[in-house]
Amino acid sequence: MKINHQTYHTGFGDQAFAIECNNKDAYDIAEFLFLDFPGAISATTKQYDIILSGPVPMLSLWKNDSRLYYGKSRYQLAYILMNEIIYHSINTNKSHHALHAGAVFKEDRCIILPGQSGNGKSTLTSWLIMNGFQYLTDELVFLDSESQLLPMTRPISLKANSSHDSWLLPTEHNKSLITSDTGSMIPHRLFNPLFEAKQPKVTDIIFPEYKVGAEPRLLEISPARSSLYLLQSHVNARNLDGHGVSELAAIVKTCRSFSLTYGNFTDLQKIFHSDSSPF
Repeated sequence: MKINHQTYHTGFGDQAFAIECNNKDAYDIAEFLFLDFPGAISATTKQYDIILSGPVPMLSLWKNDSRLYYGKSRYQLAYILMNEIIYHSINTNKSHHALHAGAVFKEDRCIILPGQSGNGKSTLTSWLIMNGFQYLTDELVFLDSESQLLPMTRPISLKANSSHDSWLLPTEHNKSLITSDTGSMIPHRLFNPLFEAKQPKVTDIIFPEYKVGAEPRLLEISPARSSLYLLQSHVNARNLDGHGVSELAAIVKTCRSFSLTYGNFTDLQKIFHSDSSPF
């Protein structure tokens, strides 16, 4: 939600944030990151400042009187700011199960893709939205007791750039990205130009694992095993009664659960576009 060209207001869950920007270029970074966040109403608002100055220019990120970043990299500043917002959104939340997971939907199916960094969930999310699914998030979902999803709809974040084998976008889109040697942030609308914000109920859980050279495999797993795997991506358990274990297990029983192993995009074509695909 935009108020003016100096302050960008956004929020997620029960946390509200105000990002003070000293010029339009700084404001554009905030808008790039938080354009599709749902917003939040909170008694307090955490404040950050993005400052661009000088002919180069140099960038700095501040939280109150603490400088979090100073340098030339838009990517590093954006990465640090996004992680700050993620941390504060999760840290005190007691109303939802916070899960490190991608999420997509198509028609009446909503799939979450839990996994830690390096499991291939962002790459898989990107491939799915280029192959008929709609984007929700590649990083964080809040899940309530009725299986309804609140996705953190941010730019897709890959630990790669256009020189990497896993890159999916044509090079003409490079100017629309925030990128560096260590990673890239990609506006999801480049994949999904007809994006529509949704908060659907979860119907399927896929636990992805990327392994170069591995035999492609999609296996349906039991609710008990799914619950065990899901706990590894459950990042606010300490805030919930009984660490949320019983409630999460009940949610899983309403879904189908799968483990997925893949080594390249051809594997994904075989799994998701075959006549026997459950999706």
